[in-house]
This record gives sequence, structure tokens and C-alpha cells, in this order.
Amino acid sequence: MSIIDINTALLNFSDVDPWTVKDSFEGVQIFGGTGSGKTSGSGAVIARAMLDNAYGGLVLTVKKDECRQWQEWAAATGRSESVFIMKPDSEFIFNFMDYESSRGDESDTETVVNLFMSVIEIANSGKIAGKEAYWVLALRQMLRNAVDVLKCAKNSISIFDMYRLILSAPQSNIDVKSKDFKTESFCFEMMQKAALNESENPYPDLEISLLYWMKEFPNIAEKTRSIIVSMFTTTADAFLRGNLKKLFDGKTNLPPEYSQEGAIIILDLPVKEYGITGRIAQSIYKLVWQQAMERRDIDENTRPVFLFADEAQNFISGYDVEYQQTARSSRIASVYLSQNISNYHVALSSPDHANSILGNLSTKIFHSNSDVKTNNWASEIFGKTMQDITGFGQNRDAEAGTSSTSVNVNKQLQYLVEPLEFTTLSNGGLSNNLLVESIVHQSGRIWNITGSNYLRATFKQK
Repeated sequence: MSIIDINTALLNFSDVDPWTVKDSFEGVQIFGGTGSGKTSGSGAVIARAMLDNAYGGLVLTVKKDECRQWQEWAAATGRSESVFIMKPDSEFIFNFMDYESSRGDESDTETVVNLFMSVIEIANSGKIAGKEAYWVLALRQMLRNAVDVLKCAKNSISIFDMYRLILSAPQSNIDVKSKDFKTESFCFEMMQKAALNESENPYPDLEISLLYWMKEFPNIAEKTRSIIVSMFTTTADAFLRGNLKKLFDGKTNLPPEYSQEGAIIILDLPVKEYGITGRIAQSIYKLVWQQAMERRDIDENTRPVFLFADEAQNFISGYDVEYQQTARSSRIASVYLSQNISNYHVALSSPDHANSILGNLSTKIFHSNSDVKTNNWASEIFGKTMQDITGFGQNRDAEAGTSSTSVNVNKQLQYLVEPLEFTTLSNGGLSNNLLVESIVHQSGRIWNITGSNYLRATFKQK
């Protein structure tokens, strides 16, 4: 399957209004209430168009039937062999810590530490326990020195090895000198191996890491040290057991870069089934996938890729603000679906962050919705124009027994698309001949068929 030109039309919102591959890189937000047909309508049409035009991609799931639906779409577009499904009982593993530390010259210790700090935030719904700057800096210092020792000792990183190293680190100067520490501690074993390896392959930062574990860490106040360690272990513990261990412990065989070769990676960990585990696992893979796609050289890897998230509020994060600002130049099409704007405000705990992300999703498709806030917001996007408002009046002259009618025309600012209109859009199903109506806006675009910034588009459910 050949890679298409970015000016190729993916679909047509009207006979004279094509929507191109290039347009998709500017991002898509689809809003619609429950049962509005947003997934089976515009969502399905866009998904199938991207599959049909050689996109690689990442699919996040909330509902149990989403993986099956994507398999059907892939089969219908001849892309079944491109599908890779990651779930706990599959063959696929993504050791994100080792992946990040093994990216060659592009990766250093700090990028690995940054990734784990992001994992902590994801696991704690955007918050880090112990918010004070000191605790965060102290945690980063401990992680940095654990990573450096493991990289030099084993040339690989895993959360389990970090856990073992930190828990077996000396707690006092007495421990440092004790025979038990030197014979039983995994931390000491790794430091010995690192020192031996460093003599053959010099590692510039190892000396400072050895000093940290042998001198600084044992002399940190006991209460302070226990808090720092606990900030790590409370998150790491979840990755040492159950489904998270199955997904992320071992040798990586499903790296994000597969997408730029055409793979459709489906994370079959629906939040409705796996709960917080599904959300954490998918959010981690999503983050690393986004960063990998942003790093790629689009002169060498020209294939367009997509990130598709139905019920996107489950996976949205602060990083999306930065990511969506540059996704276009990386040839990434973000397609997010949600019921209403408030979902994003709640997920991000910041209307400003939500508005920033939504502002950088250029194409917005509005389906039937009864949410007042979303409908008013949509009307504001389409804007207002000065319109003639005709008023009629009637005057009666009781004495003369006559009456007259007057006509008044006043100019007033009115919405181009009134909020009420979003409540009356057809939501598909047999009663509506499987037709799903929408109103579409694209930043900076005047639609040919309307001569305005709004367009009514109808999608056929299949």
C-alpha cells in the first residue's frame, strides 16, 4: 500500500468540500451526547478513511467492543495484517523504562527519570504525592542514581530492578560497612558490577552515583528517606504484579515505532473492564507513543499516523497541551471523541488546559447534544453576525374603530448556529434511516457549499 500525498481527500463533507490528509494533521474533536451517533457516524467514517489510506496508528479503548469494531474496520479496508492487539494475555510487552533508556544517543538518564515521574503523575491522576519542591527533587535524585547504577551494571532498566536496588540500599553508615550488606544487598551487587563494567566502558556519571548510595543516602534523616522511598514504591508496587507486570515487565516487542511502519496498535485494555489499570497502562503507552512520533524524521518516515481515543477524557493529560501544538508538523492526526466539554475540564482540573487542547484540534464535529454548556460553547465558536430582526406591531384606534400594522426592522447580533440546533440533530438508527447529522467547523475555513464557517454534514451508519 503506497503512502499518499498529504493533499489527498480523506472524505468529503459536501460535494465541494473535501477534507484532506493535511487537514487531519490539525486534529479532530468530535462531541455528541450518549446515543448521538458520534462513534458510528463521523468517528467511523474518519477511522475507516485513515485505515483505507495507509495510516499507522494507536487506538485507546474504553468500551469492551471497541477492539472488535476496529478489527472489523481493518478487515473492511484490507488492513487486518496491520493490526497488533496488546492485552494482558497477548504476546506483546512494552518495557517502557528499558525502551526509554535504550534509545542510544537520544536518551540519557534524565529522560528516563522524566518518564518515571510522568508515570507517577499518571498513576496518581495528575498529582505527585508530596507536592513540595524538595520532595520532588529528592525523589528525582534517588531515581537518577538508581538508573545510572543499573545502566552501567546491566545495560538495562526495569522497575523491578529499581525497586530491589532502592529497598536494599544502606540505611546507615553501619550498613555500609556491614558484611550482610556486602553479601546480601542487590544494591551493593549492582554497584560492584557497575564498577567493574566502568573500568572497561567508562561511564561518566557513575562515580557520583556510587557516592550517593554509599555516602549521601545513608545519611539522609530516617523520616525524610522513608518518605522519598515511599513516593517511589507506592507507584512501583502496581507494576510488580498483575496485569501491569504482564504488560510492562520483560523484553519489549511492541515499540511505538511500529506505527510509523503502518501498524495499527490497539490497546485492548478497556477502562470499563480493567478500570484504573486499563487507564494507567494506556496512558503510559500513549505518552511514549506521542513522544516517539514527535521525534521521528518525517523526511524519512512520511507515513501519516493517528491517535484515536473514544471517550478521550479518560486519557487526556497535561502533556497533550504541548503535544497538540506540534502534532501537525509531525504528521500526526489526533482524533478525540467525548460527550461534552465538561469532561475535559474535570479530567484536567483546569479549564485553561482543556481550552488550549481543544483550541489546537482544528476540526470540530458537533452531533446531537443536550449539554447546555457544550452547545453554548459550540455556538460561540461559530460566532455571531449582525442580522435583520423583523418585528410586527398593531395599533388600534378605539374611537375610530380602525387598526394598523407596523413593521420594524432592527439589526441585532445573533448566533450563526443557535444552541438549540444541536439538540435537534438526527442521531441515526433505523428510525432515522441510519443517518447521523452534524455541524462542522474547521479553523480558518469557509465552506464552499455554505459560504460560511459552518457546514451541516450527514454520515451514514454501517
